[in-house]
Amino acid sequence: MKTTLFLLLVVVLAKVPALAQSDQYKQAMKQAIATMQTRNEQSTIADMLASANQFERIASAEPNQWLPRYYAGLNYVYLGFMGKDEAAKDKYLDQADVNLKAAEGISPDNDELAVLKAYIAQARMVVDPMNRWQQYGPLFQAGIDKAKSLNANNPRPYALEGSSLMYTPDQFGGGPTTACPVLKQAVEKFATFKPASDLSPIWGQKQIEPLMVKCK
Repeated sequence: MKTTLFLLLVVVLAKVPALAQSDQYKQAMKQAIATMQTRNEQSTIADMLASANQFERIASAEPNQWLPRYYAGLNYVYLGFMGKDEAAKDKYLDQADVNLKAAEGISPDNDELAVLKAYIAQARMVVDPMNRWQQYGPLFQAGIDKAKSLNANNPRPYALEGSSLMYTPDQFGGGPTTACPVLKQAVEKFATFKPASDLSPIWGQKQIEPLMVKCK
């Protein structure tokens, strides 16, 4: 009996550091996500880099968690749309790819990571549209299609696809006529979508609200 109680005590004590680490991880992530959500169009490159670095520090401390890598990659995607230096944008997107691949190694066949992959391809294309659309256009669509196949209820692939179509000229298959049905699907899915946890991605709805004005 004493031996059994001793073994139970050992097991419980062994789990205490893990539980404490988990609580610390959640607290760090919540703080980093809250900071990221305060960013807006007036945020500087330094702000976005600080946010990306914050998630990368969490990722280093929690190598088995995919979400820190995801959010770090998302910040680098945002950086890929900022400024005018094409080489600098590509370097940020290189870092986005590094974090994406690390996250995919932890959580393969993940719909949110498929969306991130599409987002990176879109950002690469926007750096030099005339010379890159043939390479990155199909990669963007492949990421969108994979995300939809993995989770048809996720609104983010629809939001990203609809936004891309809205900014694509009519003669290339874009414009409001093509974009609005996809954006409306995104709105419908946002209305019912429930994140897997309080750390899960929730972005996209605010980004498409200005575009929906063109759909009325």
